Amino acid sequence: MSKVLVFTPTFNEAENIKILIDQIKEVSQNLDVLIVDDSSTDQTTKILEQVSSKDLSIQVIVRSLKSGVGSAHMLAIKEAYKNGYDYLITMDADLSHDPKDIPRFLNALDNNNYVVGTRSRGGKTELKGIRLILSKGANLLCRCLLPTGLSEYTNGFRAYDRSAINVLIQNPPKGSDYSFFIEATNTLFLSKLTITEIPIIFRNRFAGKSKIPPFQIFSTMNKIVRLFVMRILD
Repeated sequence: MSKVLVFTPTFNEAENIKILIDQIKEVSQNLDVLIVDDSSTDQTTKILEQVSSKDLSIQVIVRSLKSGVGSAHMLAIKEAYKNGYDYLITMDADLSHDPKDIPRFLNALDNNNYVVGTRSRGGKTELKGIRLILSKGANLLCRCLLPTGLSEYTNGFRAYDRSAINVLIQNPPKGSDYSFFIEATNTLFLSKLTITEIPIIFRNRFAGKSKIPPFQIFSTMNKIVRLFVMRILD
């Protein structure tokens, strides 16, 4: 049986995280769960300690500083590599991603190394207003400057097989923020791995507030341009 690790990063997700873990376990008790918490200031860390103390398949890493969502994802990739997992599934902790889709990602990995959940090409999103504009704008710019055949670059619902994990261990994305997602996709595409996407429904967060900082748009645009320039120079 394949070893599967499901990962999510947390910061102040006390109202969501227990629900998410329960939903993941409802999909299959054979799924291991990793949560990287950036020292939440609400009850998230306490909830995670309670849950993980009762279930050895749930691992919690608490970092002393708020170190960024990208660095949390890279830490999950390192943990999956170190512990010999065949597949890594990553998702958000705010219930915007549905754990019921996990089997679809695993099925897609039968013929692919890397799978992204797309909110385009058959997918849907509940985002509205400025967040929808920024999301669509970033993905459009990526499709123009960093073509990979995918429509989605910024969504965190993803799946990696062992080959994809190995590539990112050898060529780790440098971005510690949300630009990590774009850089990881670009790296895996340039590594000649087989990549694809499957449609998902991206829902508004169940509870709490978005953690995306206001300046993120500038950091993301800068990363896209830099990766574009690197492609040209190569």
